[in-house]
Amino acid sequence: MIKRTAEKVLGIIGVVLNALGAILTGIFIGVAGDEISQELYNDPTITTEDADIMSSFFGGLGWYFVVVSAISAILGIVGIVLLRRNSKSTAAGVVFIVTAVLSAILTLFGSFVTSILYLVAGIMAIVRKPINQHNTQDSNTIDSY
Repeated sequence: MIKRTAEKVLGIIGVVLNALGAILTGIFIGVAGDEISQELYNDPTITTEDADIMSSFFGGLGWYFVVVSAISAILGIVGIVLLRRNSKSTAAGVVFIVTAVLSAILTLFGSFVTSILYLVAGIMAIVRKPINQHNTQDSNTIDSY
């Protein structure tokens, strides 16, 4: 049985950063979203229709990042749970790698740090194998030539 402490720590850090990013982005949208919209409407160089379009675009983009970060955090938790069983380490590695690639692409590399953490955890989960402690040769046999 091999300890998967490094993979678990990288996964936990990735989950925490994704969850924190989702929460902070949601709070920012809720608190500053109305103020930004008001600033757009008060700008004399921007028409009301353009202000509506830009306000909905930035609000939708913010919620998109919240959803992608939350899904990445959930998939990270799934990878960590799969690591608890040593026989599922390959599946956990695949989950981590898929999460890393999708979150990087879907957030336009906005979650670069968490993607790297998930990628490293996934590669480690797949590559690291337990050392076979049983000797294949019997120590009592002598080879004769």
